[in-house]
Amino acid sequence: MTEKQTILAAIKTVPSLPSVVIKLRKYLNNPDVSFEELAQVIQVDPGLTANILQLANSAYFGWSQTIKTVKEAITRLGTNRIFQMVLCMSVAPLVRKPIRGYDTDAEGLWNHSISVAICAEQMALTLGLEDMEAAFTAGLLHDMGKVVMGTFVEIDDEPIKEIMRTDGLSFNDAEKMVMGIDHAEVAGELLKAWNLPADVVEAACCHHCPSKASPEHQQLVDLIHLADVLCINVGWGMGSDGLQYRLDEKASLRLGVGSGVAEDVILKVMMGMDDLKDMFNPSMEGDPNGVKHPTR
Repeated sequence: MTEKQTILAAIKTVPSLPSVVIKLRKYLNNPDVSFEELAQVIQVDPGLTANILQLANSAYFGWSQTIKTVKEAITRLGTNRIFQMVLCMSVAPLVRKPIRGYDTDAEGLWNHSISVAICAEQMALTLGLEDMEAAFTAGLLHDMGKVVMGTFVEIDDEPIKEIMRTDGLSFNDAEKMVMGIDHAEVAGELLKAWNLPADVVEAACCHHCPSKASPEHQQLVDLIHLADVLCINVGWGMGSDGLQYRLDEKASLRLGVGSGVAEDVILKVMMGMDDLKDMFNPSMEGDPNGVKHPTR
């Protein structure tokens, strides 16, 4: 078995999304579903209900008046926002832990994921982009491949760094040269296994090479690429791969992002980060790294 095949096989050891997330996605695809039905799906879990209400009343997700019930939260915030909240709670246990190979502490990848989610959403709003409901979700999940790749990258750390030094390649290009696959492609495969929408999958898979995106998903991919680079440059959740990625300037041109837009968005991300980054506590049983890796 090649190293790429071993890595792809490791995807199967990542816990699947909770049933409540799957049910919510199914309901959200049904235009006839009622808020009452959605509320019933959430309310069977007291912990989830409490977290939804806490999030719904946070400054970033919330409303000017106190939200007291799940149904009220759905009515005021909308079904897409509720799905984003539940997804945040579901992936937090996987992401809020040290990721071996990328040298991130327990908060590193989480802070980066949250910052890119907020950044992508706020950039879409600032630019007046339409049909960008998936921006937050795609930003939150774009680096999930690192959850799978951590130990593999740790083992091949020196060859990756040597290629970067001698050939001048970006981290993800060196990663792919050494291992046959990079964390972005692995993220795409994981999100595909979770049956998430095609645009979210492609945003993860192409977030370091946005010019390779398909035309129908180009705008979202560009958005996630720029949000990722911007958050890395600010220093939100940098690991050992740090600044070893390259900006695709064509993505900036396609979206029309200038320095003024970036500065405005950064301020909004800072406020959102203060409100959201400490809201979720990891509580996953089993393997402390969330994925089993074969030893070599």
